Parts: sequence; C-alpha cells; structure tokens
Amino acid sequence: MSNKKVYEHTDKLGNPIHLDSIVAFPMSNSLSIGKVIKINPVMIKVKTVPNTRWGEYQKYPSDTIVLNGPEAIVYILKHS
Repeated sequence: MSNKKVYEHTDKLGNPIHLDSIVAFPMSNSLSIGKVIKINPVMIKVKTVPNTRWGEYQKYPSDTIVLNGPEAIVYILKHS
C-alpha cells in the first residue's frame, strides 16, 4: 500500500490543478504553456511545451491558470 500524500492546489481562478493538467504560466517576461508533471506540497513542477533547453520549472499554483478546451489540446499535440 502506498502512503503517498496527494496534494491539492488551485490556480489563480480557483480551478483545481491535477497531474497532466495543461497550464499557462509566466516565464521571464513572457507567457508559456506547459503540462504539470509533479505536484509538491507547496509548488508544482511544469514542463514546457514545446520542450525548451531548460524545460522544467517549479511554479507556485497561484501563478498558473489551467487551460481547458480543445485549443489547449491542439496546441499540445501540435508542439509535441
């Protein structure tokens, strides 16, 4: 049996963030789109799409917005 704790976070708008959620987040002076690959107690780990040189970032959940809908899925598929 696994004793792993499941952490629950919400984005800037109050939407729940889950593993594999597609999110928009700030990176330097621009806006990036990525996929949640890990949920930690305080922060989430996001992998950019398309994958960049550094690729993975730790972000506070309140600095992200969950993207729902076909446009987000098409973006991920197009840039993967």
